[in-house]
Amino acid sequence: MKINIYKISIFVFVIQALFTVVLLNNSYMKSYSFLQPVHAELLELIFGFIIILLNLAAVVVVKSLYEKGLEEEKLKSTEIKYANLIEQNRIYRQHHHDLKNHLTVIHGLLSLEKYTELSEYLDSYIHSINDVLLKVDTGVDEMDVLLTSKIQEAKHKNIEVNLVLKTKITCSKRHVLDLVGILGNLFNNGIEAVQELDFSSRKISIVFYQDPLEYTFQFINPMSATNANSDRLFVKEGFSTKGEDRGQGLAIVSKLVERLDGSINIDTANHQFRIMVEIPKHNLEEG
Repeated sequence: MKINIYKISIFVFVIQALFTVVLLNNSYMKSYSFLQPVHAELLELIFGFIIILLNLAAVVVVKSLYEKGLEEEKLKSTEIKYANLIEQNRIYRQHHHDLKNHLTVIHGLLSLEKYTELSEYLDSYIHSINDVLLKVDTGVDEMDVLLTSKIQEAKHKNIEVNLVLKTKITCSKRHVLDLVGILGNLFNNGIEAVQELDFSSRKISIVFYQDPLEYTFQFINPMSATNANSDRLFVKEGFSTKGEDRGQGLAIVSKLVERLDGSINIDTANHQFRIMVEIPKHNLEEG
């Protein structure tokens, strides 16, 4: 039988509160000699002993809740890793499946002595291989697989991504999920914002850097003139330039950044959407 630690914790705290109220009420009424049992001292001793036991039980319950929370965070982190690894495996399998077709074309061009066309084809093929073999190294494994997957998703949608990593990130396991949530939502927002634009405008620039006090994560993408709204509206829950009930991403980012005592700066000048998230280094690095 599976133990529900949450129900147990509620039960323990309710019983503890009930006995505490009875004990305090009995002590208060003692001064008036009102509703006092025959063996009041013995009853108070028993209630006090029970409350001590319940406090000890509460410590055990809180410890169990903490361990369960850590386990859930670990499972979520593992889920993110496996989801992105599955996507990478799909890309590799697809590339392996196409290899025979590419070799057939290369052999045909070589047989026909069309060396110029062969050179152009090989350049294109090597470029596509480099895209598949893209390696991101931020210093945080969960961020690496997230960014790699998102870059591949963007490329499939004909979106150019320019990723500049000027620093490696140090992040405790406690805050990895929050950081992945922030970056994932920012990337999704960028992809959704540019995929309706002309092909020449489908570009997302991402820059990570640090100063002595903060890590900075910057995302830049073009935006249409019709989306030049007030900067404050972009982080308002439910607001979106992309349709009803689609404005949750940046609102989630805002809450996660606030949890880490960070800040968000948004600039929409010159039809460019720039969002810069700054998070104190010590908040990310402390476990």
